[in-house]
Amino acid sequence: MQDVAKRAGVSKATVSYVLSNSPLITEKTAAKVRKAMDELGYSVNHMARSLSTSRTDTICIVSPALQGNSFSLSMCAYLYALSAAAHNMGYDSLLLTNDSPQALAKAIDARKFDGAILLEVRDNDPRVKVLQQTKFPGVLLGKPRELGGLDYVDSNFEGAASQLVDILADAGHREVLLVGWPRHTYDSGLNFALRFRDTAMIRARERGMDLHMVYSDNEVLGSDLAVKQALLAFPDATAMIIHNDAALVSAQQVFKDLEVEVPDDISVVTLAPDQMATGMRMPFTSMSISLNEVAKSAVEVLDRRIRGHAEGEQCVLVDAQRIDAGSVDTPESND
Repeated sequence: MQDVAKRAGVSKATVSYVLSNSPLITEKTAAKVRKAMDELGYSVNHMARSLSTSRTDTICIVSPALQGNSFSLSMCAYLYALSAAAHNMGYDSLLLTNDSPQALAKAIDARKFDGAILLEVRDNDPRVKVLQQTKFPGVLLGKPRELGGLDYVDSNFEGAASQLVDILADAGHREVLLVGWPRHTYDSGLNFALRFRDTAMIRARERGMDLHMVYSDNEVLGSDLAVKQALLAFPDATAMIIHNDAALVSAQQVFKDLEVEVPDDISVVTLAPDQMATGMRMPFTSMSISLNEVAKSAVEVLDRRIRGHAEGEQCVLVDAQRIDAGSVDTPESND
């Protein structure tokens, strides 16, 4: 570091600040230091650095391993967005797929990382208690009922649910289907699913709407069972809300196979990550979740907690954005 400082014409402390991506250093100075590092072939010995600084410059993403034939587009997109956001802030990322509280506690005790982001947060999640007891820097990607002083970041599922119900209610729909996740998702307390479903049900009652819940018990990506079963079970429904990756991917083909036209025969709205709503060109009016914004906010909140710059609970809900794809019409125009 002393050699780099001499070559760049700065202090050794400035080199240290550049290595830690400190906002105190101008981009011009940082570029000069990085050029000197390249010229000298300098690289950081992270093991030695962590011993001297008590920092690993690594954050842990705690997520359950994918099971069986299920494949969640949203989960994979979240993992990529979080690792990219961590990289942009100077952190490496470590994926812990054993999401048991014992595994988390063991990893924290070994000091393998500086902070953790918990995915798939559930009400009464035992991992939350580990963070509370150890007082280790952590951010919940979710909003459980009991926070206990912990930070959380998530998409505003409550706001998205209300807006989707309002879109259909304003168009005059009174009998609507909600195609959701498998029943065990809700029974296990997975809070993003509960928050969306429960808010949609409450808002539907307020708007005089009969909202029929249909659980998609087949988790295989592209499974067409849920959408097909919903249409057959409730033939008088004039609209559908889809909150399920697998069902959303299959919906277009199901409608085509059953000769159902959108929006002539049924209106359809969805909640989906922006990679699906826009990137995959889904032809449905959507509330689009900005995964990159959620991930960026989560890493920023965790970084402030790691550096000791946070006071009190940090709570961030990122609003989903409405994308109108012309898939909603009045029920009078439905056949």
